[in-house]
Amino acid sequence: MEALTIVLDVLSWLGVGLLIFFLWRIARFYERSSNETAYSWLFLPPMLLLPAGAVFYLIEDPSFVQSMGGDVLLFIGGGLLLVASVLLHQVMMGER
Repeated sequence: MEALTIVLDVLSWLGVGLLIFFLWRIARFYERSSNETAYSWLFLPPMLLLPAGAVFYLIEDPSFVQSMGGDVLLFIGGGLLLVASVLLHQVMMGER
């Protein structure tokens, strides 16, 4: 049963990584097509930090409970992803 949990965790985090990758590519495309800065580089740290936090949990405790290192990685990655997404939205929608 634990192996199934690990497989499902890995698949779900691969999906999260893929979605962040698509956001990064959208930002890069917008930068190139509009000649505006869309802060696409801000999507790169969350693309590394969130899976790193998930791997930290998978190695230490697959149940995602009480791991300070994993929590810090996920918190920082999520915060940076939020900032990058809001900035991309503002640039693409014309809000300054």
